[in-house]
Amino acid sequence: EDVDLAVRAADAAFKRGDWSDLNPRARGRVLARAAELLRENLGELVELETRQTGRCLREYKAQLGRVPEWFEYHASYAAAKGFEGRLPALTESDHVNMVWRVPLGVCGLITPWNHPVLIAAKKISVALAAGNTVVVKPPLEAPLTVLRLAELLSDAGLPPSTLQVLPGDGPAAGDALARHPVVEKLDFTGGTATGLLIQKSMAECGRVRSYCAELGGNAPVLVFADTRSVEEAVDGVLFSAYVASGQTCVSGKRTLG
Repeated sequence: EDVDLAVRAADAAFKRGDWSDLNPRARGRVLARAAELLRENLGELVELETRQTGRCLREYKAQLGRVPEWFEYHASYAAAKGFEGRLPALTESDHVNMVWRVPLGVCGLITPWNHPVLIAAKKISVALAAGNTVVVKPPLEAPLTVLRLAELLSDAGLPPSTLQVLPGDGPAAGDALARHPVVEKLDFTGGTATGLLIQKSMAECGRVRSYCAELGGNAPVLVFADTRSVEEAVDGVLFSAYVASGQTCVSGKRTLG
């Protein structure tokens, strides 16, 4: 019921056009202001992220320092490009082909617990820049920074109900979001098994919709014979394997020499 309320509110906001019909340059200004507010509140976000996940404060200081840049990038893209139409070249002189980019509607975003606000920011910034409304299901174990991010976006001028944040567990909230008939696109970051379950749930709802999934991660580390320093190579291998306690999408799981 909560998922349905959130999606319906986001859909109503999309149809009102307060955000979806807004000039892309105006949307860019809101996102740029959100980036400023994020940078001003980084200390609070870093501490909150560390407290809810247990990851080292030093690591989050480095990681979250880049979060405002996602909003700055997509704000500048919206302002510069405006998501304007284009006329592709055609061989037939009696035809005109127009490509015009428009918002999809409600986007459902399901984000993981290992990088709660970073991955949420990547997804939210581009979805909003394109004029969509968004329902985010943050991780049940670590929802606080995503909720705070939504507050900062509201302070920056994002219209009401344009961004909904709905904490909940995967089998209930995540599955309901994947099955909801109003959601036009779903984006998920997490384990491969869960990604397949989401794909199955989306298929069972009776509509073909866009699905983007970043699943798992098992990266090899290559050490070559001409390495400058064995000690430096060992440090690099250990860092890749154990940064964030090994809970990253590009964690070094194998070493090949």
